[in-house]
Amino acid sequence: MTLIVKKFGGTSVGDVNKIKDIAKNISNSKEIGNDLVIVVSAMGHSTDNLNRLAASITSNPPKRELDMLLSTGEQVSIALLSMALYEFGIPAISMTGSQVGITTESIHGKARILDIKTERINNYIDQGYVVVIAGFQGASLSHTGSMEITTLGRGGSDTSAVALSTALNAEICEIYTDVPGVLTTDPRIVSNAKLLNEISCEEMLELASLGASVLHPRAVEIARNYGIKLYVKSSSENSSGTLLKSKIKPLKLKRGSLELTKTVNSLEILEDQAIFSLSHIPDRPGIAATIFESLSKAGISVDLIIQATHDGKSNDITFSVSESNLENTKEQCENIISKLGGKYIFKQSMTKLSIQGAGIMGRPSVCAEFFDTISNANINVSLIATSEIKVSCVIESSNINKAIRLIGEKFKLADEQIIMNPSIMNTDEPEVRGIALDKNQVQITLRNIPDKPGVAASICFALAEGNLIIDTIVQSERVSALKTKDISFTINRDDRKYADAIFQSLIKSWPNSFIEDGPSIAKVSVVGAGMASKAGTAAKIFRSLANYSINIEMIATSEIRTSCIVFEKDCKKAVNAIHEFFELDK
Repeated sequence: MTLIVKKFGGTSVGDVNKIKDIAKNISNSKEIGNDLVIVVSAMGHSTDNLNRLAASITSNPPKRELDMLLSTGEQVSIALLSMALYEFGIPAISMTGSQVGITTESIHGKARILDIKTERINNYIDQGYVVVIAGFQGASLSHTGSMEITTLGRGGSDTSAVALSTALNAEICEIYTDVPGVLTTDPRIVSNAKLLNEISCEEMLELASLGASVLHPRAVEIARNYGIKLYVKSSSENSSGTLLKSKIKPLKLKRGSLELTKTVNSLEILEDQAIFSLSHIPDRPGIAATIFESLSKAGISVDLIIQATHDGKSNDITFSVSESNLENTKEQCENIISKLGGKYIFKQSMTKLSIQGAGIMGRPSVCAEFFDTISNANINVSLIATSEIKVSCVIESSNINKAIRLIGEKFKLADEQIIMNPSIMNTDEPEVRGIALDKNQVQITLRNIPDKPGVAASICFALAEGNLIIDTIVQSERVSALKTKDISFTINRDDRKYADAIFQSLIKSWPNSFIEDGPSIAKVSVVGAGMASKAGTAAKIFRSLANYSINIEMIATSEIRTSCIVFEKDCKKAVNAIHEFFELDK
């Protein structure tokens, strides 16, 4: 028999009729001979209603009690679904996370799963039962040795389902939602968004971390690490959905560390790089498109692209290229500056360092440890680029041997995990797979911070200690007469109120430094596995925005992602513009 784990979200169990429909779906699957484990979320808006109940009592509920309250939502769903299955003649039993044996960290509100005891589940499966399990929750051992209910955070039912699939060695995990599967973008923004038949876990990690709400990043991370065959399907339509495929060799599951896998699994070193910085160029729509179209037409392949927040009515754009393109790039920059104004500088003999692993940006301490290791060696960082699965920086090549040794020791990397000059493979993968829109970001700039080793590390450590997750990081290459720079980043809007105390403490030791909030922004991110092997993708993205007179506030790139920060008022127009330009509906 085939063991399948099926997960149904809150909208799928929104009312009694929907629960009956799901029971029919499960009954049909059981009757053809499948063994089934079902994971469900709380009904509809139950979790929101429970949060409102807590807020009506106190503005700061104890986290333990909040977990106790919120975990009741899933108990209603699992009991009702089990009753509905009995009506179809299917024996079923409902269990909470603690009854199943889902063991988590002792952290209330966003615990990670350590282990799942599968004996009880397997016993019921052997007896012919459909096992219905409450998602979003588990239990931890308190300091007294007693069990404490914990929750996994928003989207935790996805995580529960994929973790159970891993522990049970299930053949398939199916996530049922209110859309047909993973689409090229949000269909509420682009009406002709297209269903993707398949997507890599790496691409899905980027999209999920960027606000594509169809799957939680932690669920994708587990699927990627353990090679789970994961489908996203519609709970109301009969479609094949979207298959997620992992491109790495599956990890072996170790007891007690299901979600606590080694975060950094490789260090990549790209030598012989040059950095070009265009400064004081006009701040208006179409400038980025003009620059990178010129480079693309000249046959110059660009790696990292960083656009810092503008100063007055000017912008700075920095990018890296191979030193083999140095003279050609200098010639193109001369042409660009003669047309646009401003000036440019370049640095030779640079090297890009990148640590890679699923969910890096979801663990803020990793980013901090990376920069701290570099700064402790008295190595200055020229460029910073981040994504959900990679953190990169550019340093002087004279420091590379020392940096490799220290980073390898810090993250316990074997020789085979240190990759020199990785080649970009030509691929049939599309340069743009999907577009994500995140309107829940705010832009912050720290102005006039010292241009010296350790500054990026101190910022990341301070935010990590406050449990605040940085999203996009952009460090300007423009150095003032006082030897200072600016560094900008975006964080979750809800975290902004907690950031002031952290930043105020930091800038006390940096004379003339200050915090500056940006305008109301949104982040539009374009993801595609073929982006790295196809020249000119960034230029096309920038041109698509320029065609609709959309100005770009910040740019940050990685190998498979290009993110543009735009004014919030332009964000939906921006998504439609890119979707149309790349003909993603076809």
